[in-house]
Amino acid sequence: MSNEKKLIVKETFDLAVQNHQNNNLQDAQNYYQKVLKIDPNYAPAHNNLGVLLSDMGDIQKAKSCYEKAIEIKPNYADAHNNLGIIFEKLGENQQAKSCYEKAIELNPNYVDAHNNLGIIFKELGEHQKSISYFKKVILIDPNYTDAYYNLAILFKELGEHQKTISYFKKAIEINPNYVDAHYNLGNIFKELGENQKAKDCYEKAIEINPNYADAHNNLGVIFKELRENQKAKDCFEKSIEINPNHANAHNNLGIIFKELGENQKAKDCYEKVILINPNHAGTYYNLGVILQELGKNEKAIDCFEKAIEIKPNYADAHNNLGAIFKELGKNEKAIDCFEKAIEIIPNFAEALNHLGLTYNRLGENLKAIGYYEKAIEINPNYTEAHNHLLKSLYQTSNQSILFKKLESITKEGKMNAVIGSIFSRSKVKYGFKKNNPFCNDPLNYILKTDLIKRYDFKNIIVKCVNNILKDDFISNRTQNLLTNGYQTSGNLFANEDFNIKEIQKIIHIEIEKYRLHFKNSKEGFLKNWPTNYDLKGWLINMKKGGKLKAHMHDFGWLSGSIYVNVPQKLQTDSGNLVVCIDENENKKSYKKSIDVVTGSLCLFPSSLLHYTIPFEVEENRIVLAFDVIPN
Repeated sequence: MSNEKKLIVKETFDLAVQNHQNNNLQDAQNYYQKVLKIDPNYAPAHNNLGVLLSDMGDIQKAKSCYEKAIEIKPNYADAHNNLGIIFEKLGENQQAKSCYEKAIELNPNYVDAHNNLGIIFKELGEHQKSISYFKKVILIDPNYTDAYYNLAILFKELGEHQKTISYFKKAIEINPNYVDAHYNLGNIFKELGENQKAKDCYEKAIEINPNYADAHNNLGVIFKELRENQKAKDCFEKSIEINPNHANAHNNLGIIFKELGENQKAKDCYEKVILINPNHAGTYYNLGVILQELGKNEKAIDCFEKAIEIKPNYADAHNNLGAIFKELGKNEKAIDCFEKAIEIIPNFAEALNHLGLTYNRLGENLKAIGYYEKAIEINPNYTEAHNHLLKSLYQTSNQSILFKKLESITKEGKMNAVIGSIFSRSKVKYGFKKNNPFCNDPLNYILKTDLIKRYDFKNIIVKCVNNILKDDFISNRTQNLLTNGYQTSGNLFANEDFNIKEIQKIIHIEIEKYRLHFKNSKEGFLKNWPTNYDLKGWLINMKKGGKLKAHMHDFGWLSGSIYVNVPQKLQTDSGNLVVCIDENENKKSYKKSIDVVTGSLCLFPSSLLHYTIPFEVEENRIVLAFDVIPN
């Protein structure tokens, strides 16, 4: 080749490199091809054209370029290294390894090849070799930040957190704008529960790259941990703005909406995640929880089953699926689900408690007690398990153990409706004389109000309830206590499909009037009224002859019922509400029959048992029942 042609080749190649560096890829490609037209054996042009094509995503053509460069110039270390990168992208790690090793053989101080070989050994699970290659890079070039970063990532996988932190910090010391190092250092601090440090790292990553969607998402997770839900929401929404298909951000935003009580928005978020990633098991679970709360049990079952299909050892999904089967009265299926959850996580206190409750419903009280005790052993502060144990001890007439439990409760100063009920019942049945921490005289704290006189009852309450009853989307739960009627599932007040907020306002007003009415009381449930509470509501619709057996609301503090429609009374007490200390005691001092009519609101301590008297008229008796539940 003449010197003139050589000069043209060099000048054209330099123009290609210049355009390549300035990201003018099409012009760079044209110049590389012009070089190769003049000199088909110009190996650097083949190599650089391979780099450009790889950047443009044309892997196979890039591979051909590198192979041609090596064919022309077998000792071309850069081409061997670059060919290794292509094999790595294609998942052919052994061939990539051979290429990197050849590049190092040709150039023992080739830091990029050492680093790439370290990555390959990491992928192959040969961690010590991987570490040695990264350290070799640092020995050759102490300022090679990627080697520190890669060591940090490797030690993170090995669970060596202090080394991980040290290497990320070293990478950042050399390059303060190493955005991925800041982000991943934040991940380590988040994993260690050091939320403030994690927050600082994510905020630094975002300062460097404002469009770092993962950093916005993880910063939102930190704000959520810090109970700053509005800031968390802003972060998740920013992450989605940057990357509309960021599944984790949509899922996390759904969790925030659920905590804010915006269930429909949460549901929308979870459904969006499933569109993006149909195999996101956690989202199916979260959607199932929302649907379960909304009383849409069949759809909730589908979600939990899908979560389990994707992730067979998803203990929470097995547990929640069991809870629905329990609610639907499918006890054997429920037991299978709870046992599977416990098989996966032997110390799953909630599943043990649920299993105990299911056996209690089957009349196997001793077996139930055993499961409650296991749940309490795992979590000594598990209130629900303590309550169920207390009730079972009372049911089995285990007087000595029951008294010890009640004495312990008195000393510990615990208080809830179940404790109040068992204290009251034990006083009636056994003569137990200790002060009732919840309410000593619950029958004196019943308040009946006529809502028709105070509100537009027909348009606010009756109309809304009728719309709910017409809707087929809400499931009915199995209610073994109920004859000739049904009860809706879930929490009506969590369901945004119906305009129930006005009813909630009325209930809140009447609750405050109740407290004002008894403002001078020294009873525990009034003196220690919960600072924050939620309302849980459901409908009970009975036909002729309908009745509800004696029961109490374990999770309530104050219970209430709005009588949307009460049929005409053929007898004095037809359809009445009866509240009592113990359903087996017939003394008038232990029970009260409340003459309820359409428009009545009754409020009473949740420690009271209550039941209904059957009615004889061909007309539905419709009640909106609710509880004040401390949170």
